Amino acid sequence: MSEEARSIKEDAGAPRYRSSAAARMVNIPVATLRVWERRYQVVGPMQTPSGQRLYSSQDVRRLVLIKQLVNRGHGIGMLARMDTASLQDLMDEADQTESVLNGEGALPALAASAAASVRNEDVRVLLVGKDAAVHWADVLQAYEGVSLAKAIDGSPASELSLKGVKADVLLVDLSALHMDTVDWLVRLQRVVGARQLLVVYGFASTQVCGALHARGAILRRTPVPAVELMQAMMDAARGWRSVARGLRHVPDPAPGPRFDAGSLAGLVQAMPRVACECPQHLAHLVTMLGQFEAYSADCESREPADVALHAYLYRVAGHARALMEEALVTLAQAEGVTLPQATA
Repeated sequence: MSEEARSIKEDAGAPRYRSSAAARMVNIPVATLRVWERRYQVVGPMQTPSGQRLYSSQDVRRLVLIKQLVNRGHGIGMLARMDTASLQDLMDEADQTESVLNGEGALPALAASAAASVRNEDVRVLLVGKDAAVHWADVLQAYEGVSLAKAIDGSPASELSLKGVKADVLLVDLSALHMDTVDWLVRLQRVVGARQLLVVYGFASTQVCGALHARGAILRRTPVPAVELMQAMMDAARGWRSVARGLRHVPDPAPGPRFDAGSLAGLVQAMPRVACECPQHLAHLVTMLGQFEAYSADCESREPADVALHAYLYRVAGHARALMEEALVTLAQAEGVTLPQATA
């Protein structure tokens, strides 16, 4: 192991987060964290002489895995006996299963995106519309990388046949779109767990088109060349696979902010011996990254068309902010400056 890798590993094991901060990052009540420790010894945080528990990044990561697996129905007693690597393996298996079975609708955006498949499997398509199969079934069957999951004419009877059907894309071909069509298509999308709506239509109002665009739908007015439609579908698939891959490779969660605005400004002012303006630049980066982190989280909840993308940006921004904070702390320690109290 290189010196740099050893340093990173040691830093991840360094106790730094109090119970309230650790519980907040894991998204559980402090009382639940204490019960898990007392009954199941899920982690072994360091205790200060005053009795205060301090958790490392490794502790927090382990707790996050346990919490996610408990949410998926695994027993806390069994999970507590597993090492962190085994917990991660179990989580990966759960993600793969969920990417196949997920069709229940409004799951949290981050969880749904993380479960998305990143392998180059066929894009499964559900055809919707009275003449959809006539127009597009042969095209789909002839196109490499695409498979036909099912075709329905849109009648209530045909909807009943969707039980157990899973698809990545709803390819809808309708002569006219209305506002009630929007709700119907969104419901169908949830039933089959589709990630993308692709709508070919004859006539629709600006209001209806706007409502579908807001839900991430791709719209094409008939007649549309088959090559153009298939390209739009594969571009969408490439996008969700890329974001899903990125989400799986960014650790979760990012550490919470170490400083508020006042303590950050005070820390910079306490380093007068640094002739250049590096402390100010670092503080500015920390502030800007923190603002972008909050902005991405807000977009995740407000922009249904790009929830996975904004979840990814939120996660990356959080880790970038944490790295800049660590750089500022390192500089302060090199200058012999006393660090302000970490944000609880």
